[in-house]
Amino acid sequence: MNIPRYILPLLIAAALFGGYALRAAFTHPSSSVQFSANGSKKVTCIVDGIRCKGTSDFFIRLYSKTPGIAHIETYATEHKAIIKYDPNLITPNQIRSVMEAQIPLRDGTSRQVFFCQSMK
Repeated sequence: MNIPRYILPLLIAAALFGGYALRAAFTHPSSSVQFSANGSKKVTCIVDGIRCKGTSDFFIRLYSKTPGIAHIETYATEHKAIIKYDPNLITPNQIRSVMEAQIPLRDGTSRQVFFCQSMK
């Protein structure tokens, strides 16, 4: 069986571009919520603990009553959260503190659910 020489490069190119297309298809926000504050700054966090739509929604609920948060988008497939905030009301360190706070559980204990691996 003779395979033409151009088939292998074509297959490699198709695999590369197909991978980019699949990544683009699956990197839509898992959750996106607009809050009442006006945000002029943005911080992107890689968050250990955001794994699915449920944990994305839970993560956003942590900030539902936090002053200064304008908008949050979470990406479960990338374990990422993009937070727009008002720097006059909240700082990146305070955002991290809310994220990494101990959360009370139903059994009466509490533990840290989310951990910020990086913040840009």
